[in-house]
Order: sequence, then C-alpha cells, then structure tokens
Amino acid sequence: MIKRVAICLISHFLLCMGLFLCIQKPVFMIYNLLRGGTACTFGDLAGIYHHGLALDAATAAYLSVIPLGVLCLHLAFPAYNPRKTLLIYDGAIALLLSVVTLTDTCLYEFWEFKLDATVFFYLDDPRNALASVSAAYVWLRVAAIVLLGGIYYLVLAIPVRRTAWHPLGGRKRAALAAPAFLAIAGGVLFATMRGLRIWPNTPGRAYYSKTAFHNHAALNPLFNLAYSLTKQENFETQFRFFTEEECKRTCTPMFPTEGAAEPMLRTTRPDILVIVLEGFGACFIEELGGMKEVAPCLSRLCREGVCFTHCYGSSFRTDRGIVSALSGYPGQPTTSIMRYSHKLRSLPGLPKSLKAEGYQTQVLYAGDMTFFNMADYFISAGHDRLVSQDDFPAGERTAKWGVPDHAAFEWLFRDIQQKHKENAGPWYTTFLTLSSHVPFDVPYHRLEDEKLNAFAYTDSCVGDFVDRLKTTPAWHNLLIVCTADHGFNHWDITSPDFPHIPFLLLGGAVKQACRKDQIVCQTDLPATLLGQLRIPHGEFTFSRDVLADTYTYPCAFSTFNNGFNFRDTTGCTVFDNAASQALHGPDPEREKKGKAILQALYKDLSER
Repeated sequence: MIKRVAICLISHFLLCMGLFLCIQKPVFMIYNLLRGGTACTFGDLAGIYHHGLALDAATAAYLSVIPLGVLCLHLAFPAYNPRKTLLIYDGAIALLLSVVTLTDTCLYEFWEFKLDATVFFYLDDPRNALASVSAAYVWLRVAAIVLLGGIYYLVLAIPVRRTAWHPLGGRKRAALAAPAFLAIAGGVLFATMRGLRIWPNTPGRAYYSKTAFHNHAALNPLFNLAYSLTKQENFETQFRFFTEEECKRTCTPMFPTEGAAEPMLRTTRPDILVIVLEGFGACFIEELGGMKEVAPCLSRLCREGVCFTHCYGSSFRTDRGIVSALSGYPGQPTTSIMRYSHKLRSLPGLPKSLKAEGYQTQVLYAGDMTFFNMADYFISAGHDRLVSQDDFPAGERTAKWGVPDHAAFEWLFRDIQQKHKENAGPWYTTFLTLSSHVPFDVPYHRLEDEKLNAFAYTDSCVGDFVDRLKTTPAWHNLLIVCTADHGFNHWDITSPDFPHIPFLLLGGAVKQACRKDQIVCQTDLPATLLGQLRIPHGEFTFSRDVLADTYTYPCAFSTFNNGFNFRDTTGCTVFDNAASQALHGPDPEREKKGKAILQALYKDLSER
C-alpha cells in the first residue's frame, strides 16, 4: 500500500513537471516567436530550460501538496478510497494550468511581461480589457483552453486511474507508516518549493539573460502569478497624509529641476565605474567620522577625490539601495519595487541614460544574480552585459555568497585593461561587492572581530585595485564613483547615523580633490553624475544634481522597516510609521517633509 501511494505521488509530481517542460514552455515560445519574440538557438533553449527548472519543480511541488494529504489520509484509513477526490483535484488543476498557460502565452504579445497579479486589475472592467481583440479571437482562445485543459486532465489522471485503490494487506503497517510518509514526503516537497539556496525561490531565480524573452520563457507563469499575488499591495491608499496639492507644494522645493553644475571633471565623456560597496556604512571610515582601524584605504581615497562627507543611503536593504543608487528612486519602507518586474521597466536608469549617449554598459556582481530579481532590474536599468559568479571558474567561488571581492576586483582590473587596449570606450560598469556581508567569510585576517575584518578586507581590495589602476594608462580617462548600497547595523537601524554612507568621485578624470560638506542623498548619484556629463536627467524625478546652482535646500530622506529618516541643516527626525511618532528628533516641519516625500513616493509607485 505504501509503495503504490508513493508511486502515485511521485507520478503526479513528474507529470506536472512534464506538462511544464513539454507543453507550457513550447506553447509559450512557439506562439510568441511567431509574433515577434526573440529567436532561440539550441543554446538559448538549453538555458531557458536549465534556468527555469527550479521554479518548474517548485510549482509542481506546490501542486502535489494536496495529493500528499489525501494519500496520507488513505494510508491512515485504508477504507477511504481517494480516487474520486484526486480526480476532482486533477480536473481543477488541469483547468487552472490551462487557463494560466494560454492567458500567459496570449497576453505576452501585448504586455511583454509574464502573467502576474496585474491581470486581476482588468477583471473589474472586462469589456474594456477585451476591447482591443475580436470576438473570434476570444472564442478561439476559450476553445483552446478547453482543449488544453482536457489534455492536461488526461495526463494528470493517469496514475490515479491506474492505481488499485481497494484495501490490500498490511493495513496496520500502512496506518503506522502514514506519519513517517507525511514527514518525509512533506519535507522533500517543502525543500523543492523553497529551493536549496540561502534564500527562498523567487521569480528572479529564472532570470539569467540580457534578452528579456529568454528570461520570460524560463519563468513558470503559475509560480509568477502566485508570487505576485502574495506581494500585491494597494500602494495608492498608503501614507495619505495630505491633499495632493499640499503634498506637491511641500515636495517641489526639495527636488529642484536641472541647473548649471559646478564642473568637477576634466572631460564630459570619461569611462565610468560605479562601485557599490555591500553594507559599507560611514561608521567604518575614519575620514567620515568612523572607526580608525577598519578602512584606511577608503579614508585615504576620500582625501584624493571629490568626497561628499554627509551622504545618506536611501534604504536599509540591497534590493532598495541598488535601485536608489542607479535609478535615483527612494527605498520603500514596506515593500521593494524590485519585486515587481513590470514596474522596473518604467524606472529610469543611469546606465540606460549613458547607453543612449553611446556608452557600452555592464554590471559585475560575483554572486547569484537571480537573487531577488536582481538580474531583471539590472537589465531594465540598461546594462547590456551581466557578469555573475557563473562567469568565474568554480574554484574561485569560495565564499558562501559567491566569489570573494579580491577575485572580482582582479577580473574587473583585467577587463578595464582590455577595454583600454581595444579602445572600447566610452564604457560604463556597475560593480556590486559582496564579501562584507554575513557570514563574513573572507580570506583575510587583520582584525579579530569577524565583522570588522570583513569590511577591512573589502577596503584593502578597493585600495589595491585603485592603486594598481593609477599606474596604467586607463586611469587618465577614468571616473570611479564609490558609494554603498546601505549603512551597516553597527548602529541600530533606527539610529540617525545608520544611513550615513560614503560617496566620492575618484580617477584621472577628476580635476582636483575637494570636500563637499552639504547634506546629500544616495538617490542624488544619477542626476549629479549626469549633470557633470551635461546629459539631461529630468526623468530622475527623485534625484537632484547636488553640484548645480538649483540645489539650495540640502536634505536627505531615508527609510527603514515602516519608518523614515529625514535630515536637513536643522537636524534629523526618525519617524516610525507604525507607532505614528518620532523616535528621534521630533520636529513638525521635518516630519511634514518626510511624510510628503513618502506620500509622493507611494503615489508614484502605484502608477508605475
């Protein structure tokens, strides 16, 4: 009895996988290839199936949970015949899969993104939703759904129909084994659903290519739909503190339009490297008021370039921080725009703006770029080439998160030399480091405290990298922008000092070293850099050119988990939204300005 139950469960899982691999993916690709989808070589097909396999397996595992419960009930009570229940379930699943498969396939030619909870926004007004297609188009798809649902049902029902469900011998043994079977099979299904990596499975697990169609073909539509439903929020109704007019009146002076910028560079078309240091708060940099022993290299570099001594990160997590730095978009305290693929496409991006001016663009993150939709964001932001841990030899992936920083910096050094040798400019690269992150496993042992030692290690990598570049011809036309994705919780996350991060301009393209002591925000990076290059930046609505004559009210806005931090020359207010009170520095004016930015941010988020 136990054997036939196990075979039935395994068969159900494998048949679900087979439907995804042999029907859903081919239907999606063939249909959309004929309607303008990107052509696929054999290598592309292999990549699509390889990178989508984990989410296909996770979805099949989710669909096997109810059959597991029904089969365990049969083990515990052999007189109970699960045949009818399982067939009804298979019918419901067949219909669901058919609807999802064909809805995703057909809508893609209009939306160009995968089926997600957005589809439910249109169900309130189906007449307008269907206004762009003919009745014949609709009925043909309905017929296809019925036909495909029938095929799915016939396939899924095979193990149920072929199993003899009448009670056999060994009833007592089967009843006793039911809890063990539930624990083992349930554990396997849970591991498959979650994934075996550090973080749970997300749609970003399937993103691997700079070609969006390949990523979308790899992504399981049912998994993406279910995931987006768990993340949906009505952003427009959140943080409504003021009328629209009052909110706009409060925000406008804080986000001035373009103006004449003080020139800090020798050229308006340098090669550009943006280094985003993982969690590298100013608390580790002596030149910025931090510790003396941790980051001597960055402290020295602060004196060698244009150093913004009072820069504050926009958020408290990498997924928000990287969007803030490259898109000038403030971090959200209760969600992350990186979760929403269709919203990412509407964001501006520093590499996207530079690409329009002839720059070659790439991003280097020597870890798993599928984590938290990072690859999707990097592609949407305008990076043409994505370099991840998969581009390094397996022997160099010695850290838990991927390749240690020294090896990544070495790759980057060689890449810059090669670009200069080939005269491949102008070029732009984003480099996100990873070693200064839990569990702080670094090949470096200068400080006893493992956390401080990890930051000291990354600091030494930065220092060695810059010093080597100075001796090469590539240095003369190079601009290095160095910042962090967020602060580090050496301080409490609600501390006014937590968001303080480095922001400096280095390289041979910089005219001369100087300090800039006015308050600036991480989100100001894109507009400030584009201002130096004399490139319009009006689409970066939350980013200010802090070197322009229009920047007359220095202030910074940061967020933490359901709270914000607003700072200007009068002081700093830390406000907890859940408690609806200031945790530090209560001040009605600063609270009002922080709330106005938060309201404007969520209104903008709801409209993307």
